[in-house]
Amino acid sequence: MTASALVVDDDRLLLRLIELNLGKTGMKVLLADSGKEALRLAQEESPDIILLDIMMPTMDGYEVMRQLKADDDTRDIPVVMLTAKSSQGDRRRCEEMGAIAYITKPFNLEELRNTVSDIVEDASSPPASPE
Repeated sequence: MTASALVVDDDRLLLRLIELNLGKTGMKVLLADSGKEALRLAQEESPDIILLDIMMPTMDGYEVMRQLKADDDTRDIPVVMLTAKSSQGDRRRCEEMGAIAYITKPFNLEELRNTVSDIVEDASSPPASPE
């Protein structure tokens, strides 16, 4: 089964760049340019991972994350914050809300691909059996 990623950002050029790069790995990439669209796609498509920007109009990434984690159908989807906000306070707030990783813009595309691949592989691996 092909892994899928939902990328959420109001910058359509950045969405396309990430789509092309993650697509090279064979991953199915879903795009949302708003929080409302992100919540709809997360619910309908149940992606393996979500890459989420914080600063978006109408509904910011914090609110999207809050709603994702409050919903039984989406709460266990790993979320990686992908943002220009680089303060320790923002990073800590996202971790407390349940983000599994925090990547600041500008970012290295290879590093992003590796992070996404590692998280998806870890999530799909069966738990280690006790010895």
